[in-house]
Amino acid sequence: MSDNDEKLRGWHLDKKVPISIILTMLGIAGAGMSAYGDLKRDIELIKADNLVLHQRSSKQDDDLDKSIAVLQAHYARMDAKLDRLIERTVK
Repeated sequence: MSDNDEKLRGWHLDKKVPISIILTMLGIAGAGMSAYGDLKRDIELIKADNLVLHQRSSKQDDDLDKSIAVLQAHYARMDAKLDRLIERTVK
């Protein structure tokens, strides 16, 4: 074939496809689907962990509020006792 004939035909796709390319493409597709499944599973686990952490944070906030209330009650009692002690010593 001459150089002129090549220019007229232009480029073309070869009809022969090696079996190794087909197997490689199938392998890549399988790996992609597997990775997508793993990613979806990981996202669901992260969502579940996020929910648990939110519940734990809410419980800790409630516990902190209760502890502060208890401390305020103790400080109020201690203040009253100190007032009585000061009144006794002033007389």
